[in-house]
Amino acid sequence: MSQIRIANKQDETHIRALTKDALTGICKEIDLDGSDADLKNIEWSYFGHDGVFFVLESDKRVVGMAGAAKLCDDTLVIKRLYVKPDLGLEKGLLDLLDMLLDFAGKMDYRFVECAQIAARFIPAGMLEIKNFKNVGDRIVVNI
Repeated sequence: MSQIRIANKQDETHIRALTKDALTGICKEIDLDGSDADLKNIEWSYFGHDGVFFVLESDKRVVGMAGAAKLCDDTLVIKRLYVKPDLGLEKGLLDLLDMLLDFAGKMDYRFVECAQIAARFIPAGMLEIKNFKNVGDRIVVNI
């Protein structure tokens, strides 16, 4: 059985391990001093910036994550969205995306943007199902 919950400090090592797995799949390394520095302190990087971070648990293990933070006054940006692909939890990924969109609406954001790196881990067509559109080099949906 799986469940989605708000991430906490104790999840950070699991989230970093998931990120490492995801990046290895696209021949990149985790860079906690650069592009992945947000994972050093999730509470500050996400909750401290008018955002949210969720984890997906299955059999008491963190197997997925979704994190978004304020980009500007009217836009929330999805920075992290990943579920271990070998577990057959595609619905979990869709549920995480739904929770981020619901959060954005409740926080009065007008737009949600999906960062290019996060989009690399989302199955083809999933963002389109949720009405995301390519606008130049951005992937955005109106809330």
